[in-house]
Amino acid sequence: MSRSAATECNRQLAFPYFQKRDLVTTFDAGDVVTDPGLLLVREFDERIGFTPALAKLLPDPRNPFRLRHSSQELFRQRIYQIIAGYEDCNDATELRHDSVFKAVAGRAPTDAPLASQPTLSRFENRVHGDILREINEQFVRIFIRNHPEPPQEITLDVDSTNVDTHGLQQLTFFNAYYDGYVYHPLLVHDAKTGYTLGVVLRPGNAGGARELLGTLGAIVPLLRAHWPNVRLFLRADSGFCDPDVLAWAEDQEIAYTVGIGPNPRLEEHSANFVHATEKGYDYTRHPQKSYASVQYQARKWDSKRRVVVKCEVTALGTNVRYVVTTRGGRSQDVYEWYTQRGGTSEDFIEQLKNGFEGDRLSCRTFEANFFRLLEHTAAYNLMVLFREQTGVPEIQRANIETIRRKVIKVGALVKQTARRLWFRLSSTWPFAATFEAVHRAVLLIPPE
Repeated sequence: MSRSAATECNRQLAFPYFQKRDLVTTFDAGDVVTDPGLLLVREFDERIGFTPALAKLLPDPRNPFRLRHSSQELFRQRIYQIIAGYEDCNDATELRHDSVFKAVAGRAPTDAPLASQPTLSRFENRVHGDILREINEQFVRIFIRNHPEPPQEITLDVDSTNVDTHGLQQLTFFNAYYDGYVYHPLLVHDAKTGYTLGVVLRPGNAGGARELLGTLGAIVPLLRAHWPNVRLFLRADSGFCDPDVLAWAEDQEIAYTVGIGPNPRLEEHSANFVHATEKGYDYTRHPQKSYASVQYQARKWDSKRRVVVKCEVTALGTNVRYVVTTRGGRSQDVYEWYTQRGGTSEDFIEQLKNGFEGDRLSCRTFEANFFRLLEHTAAYNLMVLFREQTGVPEIQRANIETIRRKVIKVGALVKQTARRLWFRLSSTWPFAATFEAVHRAVLLIPPE
């Protein structure tokens, strides 16, 4: 150790507020890490073959005899940084020397550092075109492989969100709805688990159902090929009420419930029902909520369809909502099933954007940002499967922040011997039992 390094390690910082004795911090504890719970995720990843299945799709034009970091290692480095809460490539500058991240990549603490930020940026900028589509399809295959029992039904929740853009990024446009320059990603989730079956980065001015048929057209055949008897349902808000989407869903025998915006003809069809609900409020002076169905044909539809009407009347006025559906059953049941998407797809997107920083798309090119979105989605999906398959109650329905606090984030001292690599966790960690329970559950998962 150099003289300057020794001085740095021996530096003492005093805290005079503590009166009982001298309170001092130093920088000489050795190799201490803060994310050893990633080792559990890495073992789980190994057993289900998650990152290898995705990494094998990534192109690598580099000379294989001069490689320091394989595409799989680079992909893992990014995915695990995101899982631990380090969402930007710049974080690699410090984390490339971290013993946990080295171990996740298959390196010992004394091995060469992981990739730097420039290397990771070059990696993200070499994924183009069809590879982005293939990664999405691989998400579906991984989902199928990790659910060996054929489900009776799957609900496909469709939604979109905004990603704010900055500077001269390709295909960023002003979007009046979000009142800013954005990208406008489209996402399709499995409503039960929250797993993302498809995600497409769209330009900021892409609205409505753009890219939806192509996305569903890739997901549905894969699901049906493995589970021919599964019943598929589709839920989406009024932004996706496109005649081609409705016709396609009917042709594919997918029962749908999709929001539809009000218009004079639809209001005319439901006028008597709305008036009756308003009279009920006038008579009782208590809030009224009623449901009904009408047969309605929009100008661009080739036939009449069932539209469920919800009318709510309170002191604040009358609120009428509509959904078009092919589902049977009571109008109230259909509408309430539709509204469950507000607590599923919107929550899943919030977790992706805030928990996994899925809106950190700061590359210049559109395709590089698309791949970044897929990286963040991969991190999210891996943790959805981790949470689901380990089955430990403390994390089974937890968000990523809770999982980080209870499983991933804990101080550990790293020791390397000739035969072992030790991560000595804090002996006073309050979530040690949860960590042990997750470890037991992971080891019970048979390797792929």
